[in-house]
Amino acid sequence: MRTLFLLPWGFFLLGLLPLAVVDPVGEVGRSLGLLVAALLLAAVGSLYSRFPVAFPVQLALVLGLGLLAFQLALEGALLLTGLEAPWTVALGGVLGALAFGAAFFLGTGREAPLLPPLPGVGSLEDLRRMAGALEGLALRRPLVLVYLATEAPPERLEAELRRGDLAFRLQGGYLLVLQGGRPEDALGLLKRLRARFPLSAYAVERWRGGSLERVLARLEAEALLQS
Repeated sequence: MRTLFLLPWGFFLLGLLPLAVVDPVGEVGRSLGLLVAALLLAAVGSLYSRFPVAFPVQLALVLGLGLLAFQLALEGALLLTGLEAPWTVALGGVLGALAFGAAFFLGTGREAPLLPPLPGVGSLEDLRRMAGALEGLALRRPLVLVYLATEAPPERLEAELRRGDLAFRLQGGYLLVLQGGRPEDALGLLKRLRARFPLSAYAVERWRGGSLERVLARLEAEALLQS
């Protein structure tokens, strides 16, 4: 959802509404501190909208940060206008905490959500950027990694992938991340690929967590022994 980054900023502006109807005549020092904190939370929430995690987790994180930004902005605006903050202002923080709890449950539950698909075949830089998310996902659900030593065009390789699978172009080959986590999926994929592309070598590993850099080095070494 491309407009998700606007959600925390909307909550932040909503919290500033008292300043639109009442002149600022209250305490300045503490209110400015609250407004700056709210601004920072909204900015972090906007950045989380770009974080490479499943959309439900992403939405819960952005919503939680946006609600916290709303509470702090509203408290700061009321303090700046000299108005007394009602007890209902604290509901923003409570709802924000519930949203964070939902993000934790969705991100670490037994059925951990898949990572969002890439717009095509990713690069080595994309793989490094997503390494942390992939390592975290592998701890919650096994991933099947397939290293292919081939010079096949990315467009043709992408057409062979299932929905949810990720592909990254490396030096001298590709790394496929099968998020289904079943070895038989890798066997079926390799059978199709060998029938369509010249594969000089390949390697497969069921990854249950750990350093992505290390498992990639093992796959490349195994493929090198075959060639």
